[in-house]
Amino acid sequence: MKIYTLLFFLLITSATNTQVQDLIEREAAYHHFNGNVLVQSSSSINYEASFGYADLEQETSIHKHSRFDIGSLTKQFTAAAILHLVHDGKINLDDRINDHLGSFANNKWKKVTIHQLLTHTSGIPSIYQTEQGLDIFFPEEEPIALEDLILKFSEGKLISSPGKEFNYSNSGYVLLAAIIENVTGSTFEEYLQRKIFDAYGLEHTSVLPDSNSALPYFGYLPSNIERAPIYHYSWSIGAGGVYSTTHDLSTWVEVITSDNFLTQELRATFITNHTRDLGNLGYGYGWQITRDGIVEHDGGTYGFISFLSFDPKTKDHHVLLTNRSFESITDFGKSGEKIRSLSNKIWDLKNGIEVEIHPKRADNKVASDNILLDSGEQILIEQTETGNYVFYSGSNLSDIIPNTAIAPDSELNKKVLNISNHLEKGQYWRFASYCNGEMKFVAYSGLFRLGFSSMRKRVGDNLEIIPFLVNESSAMLRMKGDDGSLHLIIYFNEEGKVMGVYDRNFYSPKNPQKMKAYPIGANQLFIDGFPYGENSATLTLKNDTVVIEQFGREVSFKKK
Repeated sequence: MKIYTLLFFLLITSATNTQVQDLIEREAAYHHFNGNVLVQSSSSINYEASFGYADLEQETSIHKHSRFDIGSLTKQFTAAAILHLVHDGKINLDDRINDHLGSFANNKWKKVTIHQLLTHTSGIPSIYQTEQGLDIFFPEEEPIALEDLILKFSEGKLISSPGKEFNYSNSGYVLLAAIIENVTGSTFEEYLQRKIFDAYGLEHTSVLPDSNSALPYFGYLPSNIERAPIYHYSWSIGAGGVYSTTHDLSTWVEVITSDNFLTQELRATFITNHTRDLGNLGYGYGWQITRDGIVEHDGGTYGFISFLSFDPKTKDHHVLLTNRSFESITDFGKSGEKIRSLSNKIWDLKNGIEVEIHPKRADNKVASDNILLDSGEQILIEQTETGNYVFYSGSNLSDIIPNTAIAPDSELNKKVLNISNHLEKGQYWRFASYCNGEMKFVAYSGLFRLGFSSMRKRVGDNLEIIPFLVNESSAMLRMKGDDGSLHLIIYFNEEGKVMGVYDRNFYSPKNPQKMKAYPIGANQLFIDGFPYGENSATLTLKNDTVVIEQFGREVSFKKK
């Protein structure tokens, strides 16, 4: 019986590994992933692969020991260094930071503790954050002195009382680096190298790149890839700047989940959720903690995106490191979302959950065509030496579904259409009738009006709100105006009452552009929206009809 059970487990594991491989290789085939991936169960590597170039100009391939700037994944190394100081009796987690900052001490921070820096609850604004929003500076290639870096945020006001609110702050981890330097008498990089990297066998990890380090690039279209600048680690010391490999980060997971890493108490507090009011993600010491107890963190810098995720109970983990990202600051987060989505899909596959992957390319050729729609718009299909391209005269092709309202063919759809109409007209009292008690209060009190008005300002005049995707638990709406558009998500409770409204994915208006398309079947094209910061869609030609599929929904257009 045990033999049969083991055989069944091995078969399941093998099937999962194949699915993970298929998932990643499809992403790489569409140029969404350029880098290294390692997937491991307990102490056995399930899947490992390298894709693309470390140096595109020299055509130097990425290999398993290629090093990548891991960005904010650095934070958990900084946190580990702090815990070593606690272990050695040099500091306590509840100490006020001014006691260990020396000349960097600031009267505004007199109540801030080390624990609060570690958990982003200090109230100290991030380096890249001002009262107006995004900061005026970004990291540069020339080094900056620690005192000059701290000076950039030391004069700012606290954005909340210490210990009251979670506000992700790179500044907090810069100050942790300063504490390490002041307490140890070593530079931050020297201490990290000696106490962490050398001590635990992380042979290819340091705060400086070397000859094995991949170069960073912007862009996902093969025809439009550019070198990204390499910033000096001193601009994000403590918060970023470490270079590492998939193998070293895998080794690190094994270290911190073993008895060889500090004490049981310190190991536990390292990966404990200390901010339980954040919703789906809480925060430990340099780690994000999911509701399921998964410990993870992402990192993003110019051209580099990283992600490490592990289950502390089973020690299953995976590492994703890439040297490709969007350049635009408004689209940069989409690069991170893509890697996080890959991570989530890997966990789903491990748990036997089916996931959506990109379609496999076919050998079919789709001939050039000029299609006139009943709406008066035009879809142009071009076949060139570099492949197929699709042009939609109305906007980008990925906008068709979000701009096509659902049909009022059910009570649920009618309700969502009514909600959209009320929001578009600013009839918040009518919107309130569809809400649960809490949301009804928010709508009647004027609080909802304030929040929704800020969304309206972002998209500009001539507002339209179009519901395009609906199910029993949520509805997705396209909110668009002259200055751009965003997606609204409305969540329903079990009684079908609105219990929340959230915005996501703001898009600036773009001129219609040709989008690369890939044949996936007879008269069928896959339009990969990701390189353009858009949503993917599938176009199928059926005699006198054009069918667009997106978001799991189809719309048909008659040819003129």
